[in-house]
Amino acid sequence: MTINGHDLTHGDLDVPDFLKTDYGFDKTPRVIPGELVEHDTDDDIPPGTIIYVPYKRPLVSRAGSAAMVAAGATSRGGWNVTKWLCHGLASTLHLGYRYVRAHDHIESLGGMDGAKWNRVHQTRRNRWKTLGWLTGGTAVADLLAWWGLDAGAGWDSMTALATAPTVEAIAAGTFLTLYGRYRLNAGLAPTEIIAEQDVDNGEDPFPLAWCKDGSQVSDCVERALLAEGIDTRSIRVLGHRAWGWEIDLQLKGSTPGRVNAAADQLDAHFDIQQGGTLIEPDPAKAAHVVLRLVTSDPFDDMPRPEVHAPNSLSVRDVAVYGRGMDGAPLEFRLRGMSMLIIGSSGAAKTKGALRCLAEAITACRDAIAIEMDPVKDGLTEFADAMALPPIRGGKACTERLQQLVDIASARNKIKSRKDMGDLWEPSPEDPTIYGIVDEFIYLPDEAKELAIKLLRIGRETGVHLIFAAQEATKDALGDAIASAVTYRVLLASRSEDILLVFGKGASASGYRPDRLRPAVDDERVYDAGKFYIQGPGFLRPIQWRWNRFDRDQIRQAVKDRAAAGRPWFDYDSLAAADLLHVITRDGEVRETVADRLDRLDDPRAAKIAALLRLFDQHQAAWLPSAVIAAAGVEEDSARLQQLLAELAPLAKSSKEYVDGRQARGWERRFVDQAAAALFDPS
Repeated sequence: MTINGHDLTHGDLDVPDFLKTDYGFDKTPRVIPGELVEHDTDDDIPPGTIIYVPYKRPLVSRAGSAAMVAAGATSRGGWNVTKWLCHGLASTLHLGYRYVRAHDHIESLGGMDGAKWNRVHQTRRNRWKTLGWLTGGTAVADLLAWWGLDAGAGWDSMTALATAPTVEAIAAGTFLTLYGRYRLNAGLAPTEIIAEQDVDNGEDPFPLAWCKDGSQVSDCVERALLAEGIDTRSIRVLGHRAWGWEIDLQLKGSTPGRVNAAADQLDAHFDIQQGGTLIEPDPAKAAHVVLRLVTSDPFDDMPRPEVHAPNSLSVRDVAVYGRGMDGAPLEFRLRGMSMLIIGSSGAAKTKGALRCLAEAITACRDAIAIEMDPVKDGLTEFADAMALPPIRGGKACTERLQQLVDIASARNKIKSRKDMGDLWEPSPEDPTIYGIVDEFIYLPDEAKELAIKLLRIGRETGVHLIFAAQEATKDALGDAIASAVTYRVLLASRSEDILLVFGKGASASGYRPDRLRPAVDDERVYDAGKFYIQGPGFLRPIQWRWNRFDRDQIRQAVKDRAAAGRPWFDYDSLAAADLLHVITRDGEVRETVADRLDRLDDPRAAKIAALLRLFDQHQAAWLPSAVIAAAGVEEDSARLQQLLAELAPLAKSSKEYVDGRQARGWERRFVDQAAAALFDPS
């Protein structure tokens, strides 16, 4: 065949040189297989066109290529399975190591120090025991399977012995392969724990435990605040403390109160313990807040305190009663101190707050204490170190409070006579007196009024009141009590108590005792003993905790103090308050005022003594003249008027209704004044 003068049959084809060089043609001409055909059709195809017929490889060649593809696919599948198995094995080994070393427990505790080491160590031991039991159980199951197949099914011994381990190995391999495939698809390295869908997307809040440095903590705080609609100008991490993180916030368009209102939700965003989000506003800058994120108990490493030696303290000394969450000691002077303590049941107001205070007072050489409780057993363990036996019941508490008010009033004259100055000067001979009252709200109304009076007049004369209750109510405390005491303490309590004790705005300022949890029992103590305090030197809303003395410590300390001797009421105060015959070391009344009047030579004393006994008999503060006359004390009202007026110039009769009729009579206070005049005419 010849085309354009070229003989195709003999390969006479002239190939240009550029094709030989650039496109790989060699000097040997190539023949394109095909044939020349003519079409007898109506198509616009000109006759004489060359149609290319593709070259077909031999069947054997195609079969060889398919075999290679199959081999490649098999090799690729085997590689994938091997990769999944190895990845699953590596991940399982890493997570297993974390499990037996209890890394998850360490992270939940927020680290491992001396106080937490025992807990983590016990967890590790328990987990090793669990693995040991599982291994032993698997071995026993394999032996039972071998015995069943060998003896029961009649299998060959070696085959039966290998069957169970083989099945277990296949199952384990399958699990590891599938697990490795899942982790690879999720993009998890063997050392990673959190799945891809749990990783933050750059906007949503994430747990504080994920943070490894300050920049991540700053990002975590910013997202949590934004989720609650709180914007910030700056977030600066002050540092990582033993209890958690401390962050400096500059708010934008928000107030500290708004952060405080969202505290419960922020706990959830940070995934920390309830009550773990604490704030401290800056009084000088309304938009400046210090945020504290508590991930572990700040008081876990707080050592058990030592009791004070007998008579080793003075009310002028600074004593330590506990510790703050920032490590600062809880310390103040007893001189001039009165205190209101509010805490729900289990908050440790008696075994925490009152016990700490009583321990210090009974160690003072210039202070004494009496203890009262209208409904419970109070601080009975301190009985031998107190100035009087424990006072129980509403009536007895009322009588003692009246006596303390009388002493406080009488000491004004003594203070001037002894030239003490503006304040009572305590000494072993003239000690400061502390009345400790538990369950204050259960006192009779008369006793509550006496307590308020004592708070107002006792500071200058060295007679102070420390009282506690489960809740603060307006009826029980009144509007004046909270402002009259030196220190106000709130343990775990109600939100209503914050307003009554700390005042308006305290909650928004970071005082949140309502977020503290009281103890349930000896094991679940939670936040028992933790509290917030306001008073001289305590202006920050941070948590404090009372020292925790155990009962054995107190018993031994009381025994030592009783043996060493304790100060007691000063004679001058008891004499001035006319209580020498009432207040005795064993608490019993040795002699009544009427008995003492009977020993006087003054003839008027007998009638005044008879009047006192008559008032005691009727237990009344006012008696009609008819009752006095019927008792034979004095039948002539005019002579009775003259007698009382001689001794008590302001004494005069008064009228009251008796059985619906108006009657004239006398108040007991004028008889008491007459008796006092007989003992001391001056």
